Amino acid sequence: MSDRARVPVVSAPPTHLLHNLGPQAQMMSKNCNNDRMAMILQYVAIGSMIIMAGAAASQVLRDAFGSPARDRGRGR
Repeated sequence: MSDRARVPVVSAPPTHLLHNLGPQAQMMSKNCNNDRMAMILQYVAIGSMIIMAGAAASQVLRDAFGSPARDRGRGR
């Protein structure tokens, strides 16, 4: 059987929550026997952590300075 025909063994079920995606992808990349798949999973882990950091920073700024839509009478 060629390398392309092999299906990687997944040790954990897929996650549906973004904050669990980074750690889960890192764990799966350590247990993966395919270097290319391990690299892709590491990219997924880093990307999801960057997105979560941006969302957290956005929430902090929104809490500190308020939402711009509230000041202009928009919103509800």
